[in-house]
Order: sequence, then structure tokens, then C-alpha cells
Amino acid sequence: MKAAGGAGSVVGGEFVLLGGWGFTGDLTLLRLPVANLLHHKLRTALCAAAVGIGVAMMVVQLSLSHGTLNEVAQRMESVDAELIVLPRHANVIFQGGAIFPDTYVELIESAALEGEPVVAKAIPVFLDTVRLGGQQQRLFGIDPADMDGFLGSRRLRQGDLFPGGRAFKQRIEQLRGNSRRYDPERVTSDEVRRACELIIDTRLARVGGYSVGDVTEVFGQRFRIVGVVEAGVAGRVFAPIQTIRHILNGGVPWSSMFFVKLRDPGQAEVVADALARKLNANVELKTQYGSLLRDSFSQVYTYINVASAVALAVCFLFIMLTMYTLILERTREIGILKSLGATKRYVMAIVVWESVLVCSAGTVFGILLAYGIRVVIEATMPLQTVDIQWRWLVLAVAVGLVGGAISALYPGYRAARLDPAAALSFE
Repeated sequence: MKAAGGAGSVVGGEFVLLGGWGFTGDLTLLRLPVANLLHHKLRTALCAAAVGIGVAMMVVQLSLSHGTLNEVAQRMESVDAELIVLPRHANVIFQGGAIFPDTYVELIESAALEGEPVVAKAIPVFLDTVRLGGQQQRLFGIDPADMDGFLGSRRLRQGDLFPGGRAFKQRIEQLRGNSRRYDPERVTSDEVRRACELIIDTRLARVGGYSVGDVTEVFGQRFRIVGVVEAGVAGRVFAPIQTIRHILNGGVPWSSMFFVKLRDPGQAEVVADALARKLNANVELKTQYGSLLRDSFSQVYTYINVASAVALAVCFLFIMLTMYTLILERTREIGILKSLGATKRYVMAIVVWESVLVCSAGTVFGILLAYGIRVVIEATMPLQTVDIQWRWLVLAVAVGLVGGAISALYPGYRAARLDPAAALSFE
């Protein structure tokens, strides 16, 4: 072993001394941990992989849950309206069925502030679920005349917008006359069959391999896909609301929720408060739908956070155990270092740096693994959205570095407290 300043050597096959007697150089503090890690390549790789798997799990879970909900919220916010009327205390995830009677349309459209009407239009929606593309999809039953408000700037890629649904709507209005109800027995099975139409978005069409003219069973009826619209609309599946009401409600015109278009969008908050009092319902700004979704998924987020924390805790405990084992293996070498003048702070710093370097490599591996998992998820489950945001990457780096430092504190403390004389006699 060389003890001269600036010389380099290996102590017991473990510690490489690249500084001088004072052990104060920054290069020494960095090179020594690197040399120790490279001496145990397999062990270092396993530790980094453990951290990487934990980091990837955290990033993917957060990106998948938040990405999917944000994508749903953005689609809902694309509707040409300012407010959403929901049942009081409703869970927006599981909401569906006939909740509001048809009189709510008149109540909403008659809303006024200081004697002036404020609502341009109330758009009823009947929500239910159907199975398409291998999973459950939210079905939006809407009036064919309101489809343009749901499309916005998005185009119809294939087919038409409810040709049979428009004809069925005229037939129902003819039967209803001046009343709110009609006799469903007067509607023939052929009229219902022609009105059983679906419009889906391009993303669902690609996943399910659907095209215009395909037929699928919904509510015990054979529904035909008549149109495919660009992805980004509020729902992936649309049907004429008159058809859905006829099949499920016997024609009773009840709805699950309403979109409300205002005369002056700048009055949205004031009108929302006024409508909430008038309707005894939950009236939210359309832009707050994302918050409603996150509130509904609060328990899921709690599970994700706890699962990620447990996985990372196990990873860092593995790091701590590994570092502690290395300290036991290097007891004699640590004694040599301390006999050459290494301070407790210096010895502890070496251990901490080793752990931080391992966790840094693991964090980089975990981030790359997360991107790889995103590719796999989007290839195998295209309807899921994995949105890896910068905040999740920053969180991953912070957790990796802080966790690495914390996991090395106890092993570093034990190493710093070793008595040089006892350590030198250790076999």
C-alpha cells in the first residue's frame, strides 16, 4: 500500500486511495465510492435494479391514474357548454341512469339573474355503460341535434350523424304531440331497429377494429355503428337519447345530467350558484370536472401512494442492508483508512455517496423502465393513457436521491464509529 500524497492503491481489494493523507480532496470522495461499487458490479447492479423497479412502479402508477382521468376530463371539457348539472352527492365515475325528470330542462332554461335570462340551452344526457373494445365504455345518449356541440372542431371521419335517430326523434315528437309522454306500444319494432345507432371515436374504432356498418348488441338490441368521429369528444360511444329512453325507460324523457350553455360565459360562477339553489342539484363549472374525477378517485390515489411508498421503502431497506453488509466486510479496510487519518465524517461520507450513486443509477434506470412500460401499455391497452409528466420525473429523482442518502445513514454511522485498533484486528 502506498501512503504518499497523491498516490493510488487498493486496500484489501476494497478501498482505493486516490487522495493524500488528509482525505480531504473532492476527487477522492467521489472516486473512492465509485471504485468500491465497481469492485462489486453484480451487487451494485442488483441494488440499482431494485431501486429502478420501485421508481418505475411509482411513476407508471401516477402517470396511468392521473393520465387516464385527465384525458377523460379534457374530453368532457371539449363540449360547447359552461356548466354541468349533476345529481347532488353523485359519484361522477359510477353515475348513470334516469335521475332528472324532463321538467328540469324548463327549470334550467328559465333561470334568470336580475330578471334577465342567462341560459342559452340545456343539453340533456342519458349515461349508461356498454362493452366495446374489450372493456366497459361510458355511453352518452344525446339528442342528434346536439351532436355538433359535442364535436366542436373535430370532424366526422366516416359515416353520418344518426340518420335513423333523427327520423326516430321526429316520430316520437309526432306521437307525443303537446304532452310529455307517448304510448311506446305505437312504435313498431322496425322503427326502433332503424333508430338503434352508435357513433364511436377513432381511438375505440382502432382498438376494436370497428367500422361503419358493424353491428353490436346493446341493451338487448342490435345497434349499428353509423359514424366514426375524431378522438377527443366527451364520450367514446354516442347513441340517440330518444332511442335509449325508449328502450330503457319506456319513452319517459328523464336524463342523467345536463350540459348548460350560457348566454354570457363570464357569468358562469354566479349562474352555477343560482342554479344549484334552484335545482337542489350539484352544478359545477365544466372546467372543474377534473377535480370531481380526482375526488371520486381519492381512495384509489391513496392506494397508489401507499403501494408506491411501501415498494420504495422495501427498495431502500434493501440498500441499507446491502451497505451494512459491505461495512461488515470492510471492517479491516475501514480500520486502515482511519489509522491513515480518515475522519468519522469522511468515512460516513464515503458510505452515503456509495448509496446515493447506486440510487441515482437506479432512478435513471427506473425512469427509462417507466417509458418502456408506457410503450407496452399503449400497445396492449390503447384506451389507457399513460401521461408521464415532468412533476413525476422530478418526484422520482428526489425520492431516489433522498432515499439513497437516508438508507445509508445507519451503515455510515456504524462505519464511522469503528475503532481503528479493533477494526485492524478484525478477521
